[in-house]
Amino acid sequence: MIRKALGHIISCKDASRLVSQEQDSRMSFWQRVTLRLHLSVCAACTRFEQQIRFLRAAMRKYSE
Repeated sequence: MIRKALGHIISCKDASRLVSQEQDSRMSFWQRVTLRLHLSVCAACTRFEQQIRFLRAAMRKYSE
C-alpha cells in the first residue's frame, strides 16, 4: 500500500493546517511534498483546499 511505501502520511488535521498556512506564508519543501501526498489520497482535504482558494479569490475580488 502507498502508506507503507511513504512511511508516514500526515493527518487531515495537519493537512488542513498546512492548507491554511500555504495561503499565508511559504512552506518548506517537505511540507509541500507531504501536503500534496495527502491531498492526492484524501478527497475531503482536497475539497477543503478548493474551498479555501475560492474564498481567497472571492475576498480579493470583493476588496477591489
